[in-house]
Amino acid sequence: MTFVPPTVSRWYRYDWQYAVDVSSVSLLQEAALLISLTPIIISISRAIFPSLGLADTIPVPLWLLWAASVAFVFAWGLLYLACPKFIREYRDFGQYALRQHSHRWIVWEFYNNLESLSGWESIVRETSPKGLTTEIKHLPKDLVERLGADFAAPATEVLRVFKPVNIDRDIYLPIDVDGKKIVLPMIENDPALRQKERELFWILYTQAAKERPVFRTVYWVLISIAALSVAINIIRKIYLVVRPLI
Repeated sequence: MTFVPPTVSRWYRYDWQYAVDVSSVSLLQEAALLISLTPIIISISRAIFPSLGLADTIPVPLWLLWAASVAFVFAWGLLYLACPKFIREYRDFGQYALRQHSHRWIVWEFYNNLESLSGWESIVRETSPKGLTTEIKHLPKDLVERLGADFAAPATEVLRVFKPVNIDRDIYLPIDVDGKKIVLPMIENDPALRQKERELFWILYTQAAKERPVFRTVYWVLISIAALSVAINIIRKIYLVVRPLI
């Protein structure tokens, strides 16, 4: 079976990493939360301090800002519920590299995130064309024996990823795929180690970024509602200013 790596979608700018960029602006978070609570604050204030003479109705501009804020707050909450944690934690490989993780860390990240990804089989298969795996016949027999009794069983057509095995300062991810036994190693003294870390990072990242398309669509709809409400409010204010001049 020949694996063809997936191409980049033309809708990639609606992937989760761009959603994180939009929602991570702290000023927007604070302003949206405060404005979304305004009607509640006004109602409570009117009940506690009736003598303040607060208006019975909220002006249209504030309603528009409130609608924008509520939409943004819901989008923000959806991001934290539906966006894969790996995407929220790392914006790109440069940010990942700044953490100065051990070379073993990306293998554990890859393994631990697989069960949450609908496209996990695709990215496991993608590791071989990217030169990250090797067949067990090319590995020392004593090393293969240390990869676990489960992995020692004959390979089947069922794709299966076994738990990573730390051996000294190296790590090995055993895999059964299409009747073959392969291993994804990260070896400390490998001259191409940094390149392999980067490749495995992006394989995982690319899949995680496009997961849960329904939730991503809802997120961008909410952001669009927020942007539209703000735009209407701005246009309305501009109109009120220029109307006497027309």
